[in-house]
Amino acid sequence: MTSLAIDNLCVDLGGRPVLKNITASFNGGELVGVIGQNAGGKTTLLKAVAGLVPSKSGSVVIDDHLARIAYVPQLSHVASRLSVFEMVLLGLVKNLSLRITREIFDQVDETLHAMGINKLAQTPVCRLSGGQKQLVFMAQAFVSRPRVLLLDEPTSALDLRHQLVVMNAARRYTTTTGAVTMVVVHDLLTAARFSDKLLLLADGRVRIFDEPKAVLDPKVLSEVYQVSVSVEPTKPGFLNVVPIEPL
Repeated sequence: MTSLAIDNLCVDLGGRPVLKNITASFNGGELVGVIGQNAGGKTTLLKAVAGLVPSKSGSVVIDDHLARIAYVPQLSHVASRLSVFEMVLLGLVKNLSLRITREIFDQVDETLHAMGINKLAQTPVCRLSGGQKQLVFMAQAFVSRPRVLLLDEPTSALDLRHQLVVMNAARRYTTTTGAVTMVVVHDLLTAARFSDKLLLLADGRVRIFDEPKAVLDPKVLSEVYQVSVSVEPTKPGFLNVVPIEPL
């Protein structure tokens, strides 16, 4: 399985320190939820791992230097008239004028079926709902079979059903491929339910990196989010975080 190690990573953007001495190790087959306040460095951390922003110091080391990294940004307005099949195909070939082999065709088709969007294969992406578009862009990332998967707020602005569909897809991909997966999630209930571990960032630093039951501690959450909270187990065995009032 793939492993990922971040050692004393520092990132400055616009002359301002955003990430400060981030150190953490990630194991293949684990989904890690990245949580924290807005502007706490969550998106920058994913971009730094993906090599999309330069680091001031420190390192990001993947045990397999040939491992593919896929970064899926937060969903924005998409007006493309490419079909779902063509959009996912771009995850393998960057130029649709290239000859598409049977192997490539089958790989895309397999991914569409795995994501449950095969019936949308010929539908223009611009006609899809927000949840369907999110699944398409995740499929575009999955089709190249990355060993490191970085998802930035994949459930943002989605309805309840599509939140579950998207997170289940990320969970399933991580487990079946042994990939390292990092997911920025704002909803703490969702983060706790689907994550093996949670990495809580505060002011660009790692406040705590541990299993959900250790991270979702009322005292820790109150300090980071500046709100009093109650954390209670639910009947299915999940953790529910209830905000009470701002501090």
